[in-house]
Amino acid sequence: MQQNQGKNAKQHVQDVQSNLMDSTNCLNQALNSVEKPENRQKIQNTLNSVESALNSVNSTLSNYQE
Repeated sequence: MQQNQGKNAKQHVQDVQSNLMDSTNCLNQALNSVEKPENRQKIQNTLNSVESALNSVNSTLSNYQE
């Protein structure tokens, strides 16, 4: 976990962006190795939610007022 001290709001949001990107990668790896269809669907649903959150964070950063 990165240090929280001394970071401004935008840097915290960038940390979230990085963590969501890492989560997306991990979930894609999970999809590549999952065996049971019901588990595949659960992982896919989670991935969809993470990707939605990532889109929201990207929008926040793109429109961030300095």
